[in-house]
Amino acid sequence: MKIIIIFILSLLFIGCSTQVIEMNLQPTVQLNDLKDYDSDGVIKARDDCSETMTGAEINNQGCGSETRFTVKRELLVNFKIDSYHVSSIYLPEIESLANFMKKYPDTNVTIEGHTSKRGTQAFNNLLSQKRAEAIKTILVNKYAVNEKRITALGFGFFRLLLQGDDEYIHARNRRIVAEISSEEIIKDLKWTIYSVDAQAESL
Repeated sequence: MKIIIIFILSLLFIGCSTQVIEMNLQPTVQLNDLKDYDSDGVIKARDDCSETMTGAEINNQGCGSETRFTVKRELLVNFKIDSYHVSSIYLPEIESLANFMKKYPDTNVTIEGHTSKRGTQAFNNLLSQKRAEAIKTILVNKYAVNEKRITALGFGFFRLLLQGDDEYIHARNRRIVAEISSEEIIKDLKWTIYSVDAQAESL
């Protein structure tokens, strides 16, 4: 009899403590776009750069990084004593400079004319200027470089390449130096296991 009473009380206790939980079977509405359209690993909802270059390194906003570097070229042309005549042996070098400037159309160049320490300061200043202008003339007339991109400056003997008083040193100091620079932007690419295959296919 006691067992029956205990069983009945247990049923009453369980019945009182049971709560009915209603289940919401309706699908959750997706508010944000979770697709990765440009395959950069960042979902559309927080991708600030929707057309990232394939394979580029990206930040948390899906934007690729860039590196700026400076491209430089140096031109050396030497002259005979008291002369600003440009020997034909230097034309390939000057042409190479012209091609470089055409490849980087936003660059400008400063042509520096120099002399040895022989002669007066006034004479060498004028001579060095004529040497610089001779190179500029070739770039403009022979290789069609816009003259507005070229500055010709004569430095006389104030920027000697070598110190001394022998013929070799004087010859080296009678020179033209042209250094130009151009900023080029390169996309930073990340290395993946597919990089080698992609390169092989392009060969």
